[in-house]
Amino acid sequence: MKKSIVVILFFLILFVSGRAQNTKDSIPRTDTLKAWKIKSLTTVTFAQTTYKYWSQGGENSLTAIANSKIITKYHKRNHHWDNIFEAVYGISQQGEKKIIKTDDKFEFTTNYAFRASDSWNYNMLINLKSQFMPGYKYPNDSTVVSDFFSPAYLITSVGLEFKRKSYYLVFSVLTGKTTFVTHTTLSDAGAYGVEKGKKLKAAIGSYVKFIFRKEVISNVELNSKLELFSEYFNQPQYIDVNWEVVLKMKINKFMSAMLNTNLIYDNDTKVIVKDSKGVIISSDAKVQFKETFGLGFTLDI
Repeated sequence: MKKSIVVILFFLILFVSGRAQNTKDSIPRTDTLKAWKIKSLTTVTFAQTTYKYWSQGGENSLTAIANSKIITKYHKRNHHWDNIFEAVYGISQQGEKKIIKTDDKFEFTTNYAFRASDSWNYNMLINLKSQFMPGYKYPNDSTVVSDFFSPAYLITSVGLEFKRKSYYLVFSVLTGKTTFVTHTTLSDAGAYGVEKGKKLKAAIGSYVKFIFRKEVISNVELNSKLELFSEYFNQPQYIDVNWEVVLKMKINKFMSAMLNTNLIYDNDTKVIVKDSKGVIISSDAKVQFKETFGLGFTLDI
């Protein structure tokens, strides 16, 4: 519980920092600083169910998810440099049970581009994904299945990008992907594709990133991000997939409804499936899927 409070305080710091930056924007700047644009967005989504003398039965529940994003962009002549930091954390409680984690992610992307033609740019990209807190396979909350930097995924690529108003494409045939597992127990078990006892796994392959963003109908915006990676020297036929889709329905300036889905396939991540007696019946890679829907309160600065 104390650790969850620390993460929530982190989101508050992001919001306060964004407001401080908004104040600084009114101060005259040099030409170099004017090339920078800074924006932050914080959304808090709640869902609550309460019962009292309810004849059909049920259990009180409370869910909260916070999402913060800070974006900095530099644009001057033929140079473009975008930096995005996104953090997501969610908790849930049912009845008198312990508070559990439902969402946990942070991601940082820095992308530099130099204009090659009217349609294409040379591109250098670094992307890092991980999580804040330990993860458990509930209802078992004694065995850690993930943790901070366990796993963490680092993508470094050099390639080309194609950019338009509604979509953005990065293609690279020279990409490094490093998987970190710093938690000793998970490392010793060879989790997430690292060799047993090792803390990281390095791979070289090709990488594609496609982002689509458009207002499909009035006040309804669709955001889709698809990432594909194929390793050259180890089963290149198994392509790592990370596909996120966010459908945001704006109610007013401060409120919105949001549907968020995430589909992941990673052949290095094995999912253990047991029968009713606890006997392992499979331990293969599976298509992972997560869906979240809720009403959000947005602070856009």
